Amino acid sequence: MQSKIDLEKGMMACLNVKCTPCIMDCVMAELEELGQKYRVALRIAKDSRFQRLTCTHKGTYADDCVVERVTQEDSSC
Repeated sequence: MQSKIDLEKGMMACLNVKCTPCIMDCVMAELEELGQKYRVALRIAKDSRFQRLTCTHKGTYADDCVVERVTQEDSSC
């Protein structure tokens, strides 16, 4: 953020592949609950280039959901 690198271009340069950033509903909910301290992260996460992934679990605790999504063989991201 300090270098003002565009997220999508930075990912493409780092990974050397076109990619679509994804964010889950539970992660968005946690960012919203964290308040002003994380307002910049929330603003970035609300970017229209991010694909929103729906969660099927109850609650907003995102850590377990992220681990489950990443370890799935048939992940959509």
